[in-house]
Amino acid sequence: MDLKQDTLLIVDDEELIRQLLRVKFSGENYQCLTAGNGIEAIELIKGIQIAVVLLDINMPGKTGIETLQDIKTLKPDTEVIMATAINDIEIALKCLRLGAYDYVIKPFNLEELIHITKRAQEHRRLILENRSYQLELEKKVAERTEELRQALDKLKAASLDTIFRLSRAAEYKDEDTGMHIRRIGRYAAQIAETMGLPAEQIESFLYAAPMHDIGKIGIPDHILLKPGTLTPQEWEIMKQHTIIGANILEGAASEIIKQGAVIALNHHEKWDGSGYPNGLKGENIPLAGRITAIVDVFDALTSKRPYRLQSFSVPEALKMIEENVGKQFDPEIYRALQGSLKNILAIKEHH
Repeated sequence: MDLKQDTLLIVDDEELIRQLLRVKFSGENYQCLTAGNGIEAIELIKGIQIAVVLLDINMPGKTGIETLQDIKTLKPDTEVIMATAINDIEIALKCLRLGAYDYVIKPFNLEELIHITKRAQEHRRLILENRSYQLELEKKVAERTEELRQALDKLKAASLDTIFRLSRAAEYKDEDTGMHIRRIGRYAAQIAETMGLPAEQIESFLYAAPMHDIGKIGIPDHILLKPGTLTPQEWEIMKQHTIIGANILEGAASEIIKQGAVIALNHHEKWDGSGYPNGLKGENIPLAGRITAIVDVFDALTSKRPYRLQSFSVPEALKMIEENVGKQFDPEIYRALQGSLKNILAIKEHH
């Protein structure tokens, strides 16, 4: 049997009624099936796509209301028209609350029943069309969202590559700069992760911390690359790299570059207020500046620098940092550095 979407199931314990309705609806181009009770109806519903069910309420065994509930559980899209010889408004309302499309009274007005059935069929068709449209729309939205995500990922990658190259350009004359700025970002992100900061903030540190010394591009080479100790006048000029860096980066639309401006300005502030350029103290120093300050010093101590003949070992560097906790460094961030040490050393080894 070629069962179509407009298949009609007639459920009634009276065979005469089933046959009468079958003949009538077959003449209206419906594919008609019949069931003598609720159990038979449910078995048919399970295996066949049925558009509309004409369901008698008062049947022996499984009642029409129980059958309605089962139909709506199995096939919520199937429309159900309830039929009964008893005109009871409470039962009618209950059927409608359970999902019935309509409620008709026996003896049937066949023309009216056909009209109601066609309305139910049309209602179902519109629901299915709308659902299909929604699914197609969701599919297109998902596809477009993925296209936009990929485009944004490419744009982000290009932007971050530009940020890295600009950061590297600022310190190009330092032979270890390329790896230094990679390490600084990864160290800062690792400490942020150890501190339990949100993922977006961790990512921000990863890409913004390498911009900490971008202001060095404005410092004369004879000061920037001078071996040994700077004079007081030279030191005042060197300290200006924080302000220069912030000025270069300020006003950007990118949140990462905004964070870079904060880091550039504040990564030489000290916990006790003795840092520069603004002498900020304690938690008045932005968190990004405090984190970058400690990883910048750790990396400087364990790397070659123009002003120092050799680097310090990791234990020596940690001892020197520990001696300045509460003075130069935030105690909480130092604890995070200790908790991150295994991963930080792995980053150092890799870069």
